[in-house]
Amino acid sequence: MFMVASSVVLTVVVLNFHHRTADIHEMPAWIHSIFLQWLPWILRMSRPGKKITRKTITLNNRMKELELKERSSKSLLANVLDIEDDFRSQTNFSLRPGLATDDSGGSSSVTCISAQRELQSILRELQFITGRMRKSDEEADIISDWKFAAMVVDRFCLIIFTLFTVVATVAVLLSAPHIIVQ
Repeated sequence: MFMVASSVVLTVVVLNFHHRTADIHEMPAWIHSIFLQWLPWILRMSRPGKKITRKTITLNNRMKELELKERSSKSLLANVLDIEDDFRSQTNFSLRPGLATDDSGGSSSVTCISAQRELQSILRELQFITGRMRKSDEEADIISDWKFAAMVVDRFCLIIFTLFTVVATVAVLLSAPHIIVQ
């Protein structure tokens, strides 16, 4: 009964991990560390394109710490640069009509302004598309991490249940009274 009950519970856990998405579940750091680094290393599992060794685990942990420090400093710099870009674009639009007048009635300034607006809208659309693609790639990575965590839990359960079954079978056979000859 213990084997059946625990296998049902752990099957539900594995299926839950396998079908998690980035929208609903965020992977905590301790699950990432245990199920994506240390347990696969102990079980000798690997992901395609990613070799899991003790050295890579410690390097990845150090890199995450450095990325957090760098991200905080970059966010301040990015905010300053965004403000400068907004200021430049506002001054460009406000200065253009006054500077680009000619004798033909200002038709070149109108085409220049309309071309700039079209380029600005194209740039916004490209930024939107690349943002969506980047978000899609990040979500695919998170889904891949959850699926690999499910594989790790499944492999771990296979090993534990196999060991338990072998030990229980040997214990039952050795405790049978007719097998032991005195």
